[in-house]
Amino acid sequence: MEFKKLYDIANNLAKEIKIEEHTYISEVAVALVSDKDNIYVGRSIKTTCSLGLCAENVAVSNMIINGESVIKKLVAVYQGGKIISPCGKCREFLYQINHKNLDCEIMLNLNKIVTLRDLLPATWSDMK
Repeated sequence: MEFKKLYDIANNLAKEIKIEEHTYISEVAVALVSDKDNIYVGRSIKTTCSLGLCAENVAVSNMIINGESVIKKLVAVYQGGKIISPCGKCREFLYQINHKNLDCEIMLNLNKIVTLRDLLPATWSDMK
């Protein structure tokens, strides 16, 4: 699967929608492809009291429900089409879900692809 297709999927979902007085489906969406070539998506959830979820967490939850945990490629998109990097919490979360995810390719912009290993050079496992 090419990153362009993953980007298009995430970009089409990246828009804020109010679902309750203080709760929104937020402006960030993620599309990822697993090592079994299945596509999973997630949208961030934003609440006034900070109990929301990042889009990466939602996409990975969808993947886990389907018995998978290894990610080949991932792209996060902010409303308006801007590609963004997973936050530090999400980087660690992706690693904790499956250590093989260090090899996951992450799109940082249309011309730059890095691995999770590049974004998370020191892991908990390295601290032994």
